[in-house]
Amino acid sequence: MEQTSIAVSKKSKEEWEKFKNYPAESMESMINRILKSKAEEDAELLTKEDLAEIKQSLLEIEQGNFYTMDQLKKEFGL
Repeated sequence: MEQTSIAVSKKSKEEWEKFKNYPAESMESMINRILKSKAEEDAELLTKEDLAEIKQSLLEIEQGNFYTMDQLKKEFGL
């Protein structure tokens, strides 16, 4: 496996150490674990249906098919 190094401040390294599951966990293992967890979390946030609805909503906004806050307040007497 090809390896590389990155330069980080001492303060950042100390902060990263707090995310280790155990003292001997490598930085690579810790970073990969966090990235995998975040990717899985993000994948759960938006479904294909959610993305389709967002796309449709953006299209409606572009076409001017929306209400402003002032219009809604007037309609509901607020």
